[in-house]
Amino acid sequence: MMFDVNKVNNREAFFIYLNAEEEFSKHTLVNVVEKDAHIQGYSVVRRGYRTFRKDRIVKMFTTQAELEEADLAQEQHANVSPAVGSRRQPAANGGWEICFTGFDKRENDELAALAVSSHLKVRSGVTAKLTCLCCGANAGWRKIEEANAKGALILSGDQFRHFIATGEIPYKSKETDGRQADNTATEPDKLQALRESAAATFNTLRSLPRSNILIAQFVDGYAVGWRFAVKSVFKEALDIKQTTAVFDGYKYETWTQGNRYAFHRGDAFYSDKLGYTDWPAFLKLEHAAIVKVRFECFAGYETVATLDGLFSGDFVPENLITEPKVFERLPLRIESQSYDPGTLVVDVLRPTSDQERVERVETLSLTQDEFIALLQTGYYWKKEKGHAPARIDILSGKNV
Repeated sequence: MMFDVNKVNNREAFFIYLNAEEEFSKHTLVNVVEKDAHIQGYSVVRRGYRTFRKDRIVKMFTTQAELEEADLAQEQHANVSPAVGSRRQPAANGGWEICFTGFDKRENDELAALAVSSHLKVRSGVTAKLTCLCCGANAGWRKIEEANAKGALILSGDQFRHFIATGEIPYKSKETDGRQADNTATEPDKLQALRESAAATFNTLRSLPRSNILIAQFVDGYAVGWRFAVKSVFKEALDIKQTTAVFDGYKYETWTQGNRYAFHRGDAFYSDKLGYTDWPAFLKLEHAAIVKVRFECFAGYETVATLDGLFSGDFVPENLITEPKVFERLPLRIESQSYDPGTLVVDVLRPTSDQERVERVETLSLTQDEFIALLQTGYYWKKEKGHAPARIDILSGKNV
């Protein structure tokens, strides 16, 4: 076993892993959590939480650069054989605490009963001693981040069931089966599908109308009027997309603006176009600067209020008032949710004194919205506890 807690710095881990299929792979995790035989974190490459067995970690590194330089073939030839860890069930004394979030009432009750029968304590919210947060499709990212910050593992429903059955946590959750039901469905099946459709109709609205007003116009491949040189290839990250619209039965394509900004690890922006075309000249600019996304952490929806109970009455699908469906005690869940834009960890780089290369001078934590404002204006708000927010010109590094 090569897991070394001393090489986990700032909740970041870099390592080579040997999975159950005897495959070697490199991994970078942020927001790392340790629980018994497992280590979990947010994978910046796979953009999701991943869980690993400590006894299958082949080698750990202290930096991303060291990991990238490592030779996987060399590790394979070393014939490393991980120790076989014991399959342990949760402590029978009820030492584990778990919270379920984002499930419908039926599945939530089923999972809670499974936890209680396995002597786990079920909590209604994120507590300081929480061991696991088990998440369904409607789980909010703020709650996930809160649980991760308190050292809890993040599991899907399938991962939790597998853990109870075997004592092991799968590497990732299974994909949801999205196949449509075939035409041979029985009447009870159709009734159940209608009940589910009715309940889903009043679940969370997850899409907002797109606008024809764009936050950026591009000329000669760059955003016009922005402080940083932003290329048109970043339209998707800015959620500027061609959308099919319909007028009087005619379809046409138009550019529209959304609010799901999605900058990712490795995205870099220069304070001048010379950064793309003439690197030596760029390094000699008086206020040359580069902002580069180091890590990105999810955007999503957060539940702020829930109405969960039984409904008796008429359901009118698609507002077809001539075809109301009558339900008695239909399990119904209505949620009010707010959109969380997510956060970015951004490195700021400037030329060295000899103007031969660049070096990192600071690291910022910004929301996706704040990052766009930085690219547009060159300014950001520096926020430190105990101090009033200060507006900083990122090119000069001075308060303005």
